Amino acid sequence: MSNKRRGQDNQNKCAGGHKRSRRRKHLYLVLDDWSNGFSIYKIDADSFDDLPSGVVGHLPEPPVLRLESPVGQVAHAGMFFSTMGTKIFVFMTHCCGLVYDTNTAVLAIGPHAPAKMECGFGITVPTDDMLYALSYRFFDKHQPTSFEVVSWVPTAPDAMQRPTEGWSWKTLPAPPPAFNDRVSSYALHPDGCTIFMTTANQGKMGTYSFNTQHSVWRWHGEWALPFLGEGYFDSELDAWVGLHFSGYICSCQVVSPRSQNTTPKMQLDWLMTKEKLFCKDPERHAGASLTYMGRSKFCLVETVIREGVEDRLALGDHDGCVIHMTMFGLKYNRQGELRTTDHQSTRSFIVPKHQDYFLPVAFWM
Repeated sequence: MSNKRRGQDNQNKCAGGHKRSRRRKHLYLVLDDWSNGFSIYKIDADSFDDLPSGVVGHLPEPPVLRLESPVGQVAHAGMFFSTMGTKIFVFMTHCCGLVYDTNTAVLAIGPHAPAKMECGFGITVPTDDMLYALSYRFFDKHQPTSFEVVSWVPTAPDAMQRPTEGWSWKTLPAPPPAFNDRVSSYALHPDGCTIFMTTANQGKMGTYSFNTQHSVWRWHGEWALPFLGEGYFDSELDAWVGLHFSGYICSCQVVSPRSQNTTPKMQLDWLMTKEKLFCKDPERHAGASLTYMGRSKFCLVETVIREGVEDRLALGDHDGCVIHMTMFGLKYNRQGELRTTDHQSTRSFIVPKHQDYFLPVAFWM
């Protein structure tokens, strides 16, 4: 094993040796469970052990937040959900965003989305104090992506000429021309300022990175990160961790931001669990996402079609789906193999679902 890098799970240590009372964290689950928009539910992670696995229940009512989508040609289109610190951000195409503080339960009006930003289709990556958003512009062949960052910065003085601060967007350099507009996997490097992204261009996989300090793109070669969607760095495993398309959890080595395209067919060292955690019934599987909870602990959110419900009837108000939320830990055994810890706990909830493109996601905060 190599030396452990400094990771996100040890960035919040108190300075100066003074202990600071820690706020208890919860899982915040985002669902498209009603016809006009989305709901955010607050779930106590300790409740996973209160009921035996396999018992299907209902989500706690009421949700902490219910959001009505902007009216448009496509229902629910044009919304991003992301987090930074204690805040959940909701970005909407051509509209002002919303910022919900989970610590104070305050809902604030955020900045207006940039004109070229298409929310709902793309990725968001939070760093310490900035939130990066890469969106896909399917209709624009000349500028297929929009790359922006939002942060809390000084703004124009108020009516009394007093200095003010607020959320503000900034446009970043566009990806290289060969960059495909669809990102299949991505991860933040433990240095906190390099975002790795894998794309497919004319059937070839390729990986790029963006340095947030210098606003520079870099090409790393025709190889791919092995997971789907977002990967998370865990310092105890000294690896990125993510979902493998086959239904397993995988981990891979962390790539140096300075690596060049000297070995274009480079193969990453990566491992996969023997236990299949999701997609056990491919015909009923409707999507999955992974949430990092720190210290090699994760939460898997899987959406499946309820037994006895036909695919064409799964969407709508009639509780056609089930959400399985499984908390588990990861470790290496003595042979260096990736294994889930013995203790796993699952909560299952019957839910309606209204959009086949939206993937339910949970935030640990």
